[in-house]
Amino acid sequence: MAKYARKAATDARSFRRAPVFSEKAGSAILVVTEGENTEPAYFEWVQKRFAAPTLELVAHGAGRGDPTALVKEALRLCEERREKVRNGQLSINQAGDFDEIWIVFDTDVLKPAKRDSGIKLAQSHGIKIAYSEPCFEFWLLLHATCTTAQMAKCKNVEPHLEKHLGWKKYSRRGKKASQVSAMMAPLVEKKIIQQAVKHAEQVRQHHTEGGTPFPANPSTDVDLLMRAINDALGPANRFLPKNS
Repeated sequence: MAKYARKAATDARSFRRAPVFSEKAGSAILVVTEGENTEPAYFEWVQKRFAAPTLELVAHGAGRGDPTALVKEALRLCEERREKVRNGQLSINQAGDFDEIWIVFDTDVLKPAKRDSGIKLAQSHGIKIAYSEPCFEFWLLLHATCTTAQMAKCKNVEPHLEKHLGWKKYSRRGKKASQVSAMMAPLVEKKIIQQAVKHAEQVRQHHTEGGTPFPANPSTDVDLLMRAINDALGPANRFLPKNS
């Protein structure tokens, strides 16, 4: 099966808080994604739209579909962070360690054994998981509509993005970073994210009631990551209402 062709720079993207006069660092969430373009661009827009001195979001496009590789990259970045602490390279507003670590990956290209071993490794290190079945683009689709129609591969999601989001001839292959960023911007608004979270929960409930085995198609846990990001923000910057 062809490997994802989402291409962009593979170095860690750090979205830093604007300097503030504070003696205490806020929350820091590390997000390691398999996608090198779409996923980092989405979380970059989340950071730009809702950033506050209470949150530092570091999104890294690892470019590896294997969740085991994502876990190893996350652990490497954590050690790199600690090394910066030891060397006094962090600003006063940066937390010395990550409060939460998440890996974001698609299931449509994974064999069950590789998927399950990667998830087990993540859990053993306290790393949280935001998977999408079949792919992250399903999470994007939920910003516009709620559907439980089966989509075996990401190519089956793409026509829905064109229909509901107006993304003409969308393909996750070959998109430039600037194109992806422009596409993400309209999605990262409070009401639209709220709608996506609600839709993801409705889809999850549908599969729970139907007893659908993991990974349920289609489904996503990216909404759980979005809740974690929301909770790390100050009250004025949160995009999800309290007790939603």
